[in-house]
Amino acid sequence: MIVGVVYGEAEELSSHYRRIGNSYPVIIGKDFWHRLTGKDDFYFELIDAIGEVALEVDASKVVEQTIKTLALEIEEKYK
Repeated sequence: MIVGVVYGEAEELSSHYRRIGNSYPVIIGKDFWHRLTGKDDFYFELIDAIGEVALEVDASKVVEQTIKTLALEIEEKYK
């Protein structure tokens, strides 16, 4: 068994992942994607693709609706 972390660097791991690393290999970021796909540069291609999509998507309506929904839930809880 291994634990895969889809992004980041070893020095950025939380203490939880560090403890897991004592028992199982923790594969992180670029190394994780390379092992999964066999492509050395897949991690950077993935980051670029996510960045392009993020620039194209207007998530303001989703955020606005989420805020309204949470506000209603909180209001109902504390009536």
